[in-house]
Amino acid sequence: MSAKLYKFWDNLEEYLCCVLLAVIVTLLMIQVLFRYVGGHSIAWSEEVCRFTFLYLVYFAASLATHKNAHIRVTAQLKLLPRFMQILLLFITDVIWLTFALIVLYVGTEFIIGMSRRPMISGALMLDMRYINAAVPLAFALQAIRVIERWARILLGRDKIVIPSEEVS
Repeated sequence: MSAKLYKFWDNLEEYLCCVLLAVIVTLLMIQVLFRYVGGHSIAWSEEVCRFTFLYLVYFAASLATHKNAHIRVTAQLKLLPRFMQILLLFITDVIWLTFALIVLYVGTEFIIGMSRRPMISGALMLDMRYINAAVPLAFALQAIRVIERWARILLGRDKIVIPSEEVS
C-alpha cells in the first residue's frame, strides 16, 4: 500500500493539473455548445473556469518545482567550479524556500483575515477564501518539494543536476 501512496504523492501535481485542465476544457466546450446550439449561456461556468485556472497555474508551478523544471538563469554556473555550482544552487533554493514560506504565512493570514469580512463570488455565491487558498496551498507544496529534493540529494537517492548541464 505504501508504494501506491508514494506514487500518488510523487505524482500529485500531475494528477491535480490533469483534472483541473479537464474541468476547464469540458466546461468551455459545454459553454460553447450551449451558446451555439441553444442560444443561452451557463452563468456559472465562466467563474468556475476562472477559479479552476487559478488553481491550475499555482499547482503547475509546484509541478515545475517537483520536476526541477522551473525557470532559472544558469549561464553563470558554467563558469564556476562544481562545488560553487552546488553551493549557489543550494543558496538559491534556500532563498526560494524562504519566499515560499513567507507567501504561505502571509496568504494564510490573509485568508484568516477574510473571515472578518467575507467575500462571496458573483455567480457561484462561493466564499472567496476557498479560491484564495490556492496561493498558500501551492506555495506550501512548493516548499515541501524543495525540501524533498534536497533531502533526497543529501541522503544520496538523487544526484545534483546543474540546470545548465541539461541544455547543450
